[in-house]
Amino acid sequence: MKLKIVILPVLLLYSLYAGTMYVKQAAILFPASSSEHHPLDGMPPGAVLVEIPVSFGKARAVYWAPTGAKAPGPAIWFAHGNYETIENSFALVQPLVRHGIAVLQFEYPGYGGADGMPRFDAIGEAADATWDWLAQRPEVDRARMIAMGYSVGGGPASELTQHRDVRALILLSTYTSIADVARHYALPSFLIRFPYDNVARIRDFRGAVFVAHGRHDEVIPYAFGERLSQARPGIEFAPEDCGHADCAFDQTLFAQRMPAWLAAQKILPPEAGQ
Repeated sequence: MKLKIVILPVLLLYSLYAGTMYVKQAAILFPASSSEHHPLDGMPPGAVLVEIPVSFGKARAVYWAPTGAKAPGPAIWFAHGNYETIENSFALVQPLVRHGIAVLQFEYPGYGGADGMPRFDAIGEAADATWDWLAQRPEVDRARMIAMGYSVGGGPASELTQHRDVRALILLSTYTSIADVARHYALPSFLIRFPYDNVARIRDFRGAVFVAHGRHDEVIPYAFGERLSQARPGIEFAPEDCGHADCAFDQTLFAQRMPAWLAAQKILPPEAGQ
């Protein structure tokens, strides 16, 4: 009887916790979303707003043409973290643009005034549409297109490898799978509404993979980055001396190590990696 008195309240509280996490999952994973849709203002010089018709309105992205491009070259499709909007990573991608890489910054549906809401299917549809737009640019070599995701953006980036011709995958401070994140918080995987599985995508993917993760990451454990780097042989792993939101990738990885890696993969010319 005493045991039942203890167990029943615990089960009730856990059920309430699990139910709340299921219902609020989209808001937890994508907290910056809003139903208020409006134009993107304040575009910096050199940036081009991209809006592509999709089933829920228009998918949104910002495009940066590569500096000094004289022939079709590589391109990066980039998905940012969940507490940001597309504007927060304008400065981040500039070293890549200066290295002669075209960059398309993907915006999640419902973020920063973009149409739609961040559902799994809507994110996938918008990702495909913006990727296809990038592949059609005359200054882009579609055989050298890269998917890159930071934090929650690692899921949409990895998903692209399943149904688009991705040459390389770059994952920054991201998770092994949303199911693993759920287990980290004592939740069963059957509650997952965003079934991103980056380990599975890496194992299926035949292209080059680069993983970077902060040793002091307080949001997504460093062990997740290590596990991603061990998903299959040949993955480039870059441990960073930072946490989750304070990794200055533009000053570290994007300035030298990543261009050198891209040159080693024959995605950038050899001189670009020096």
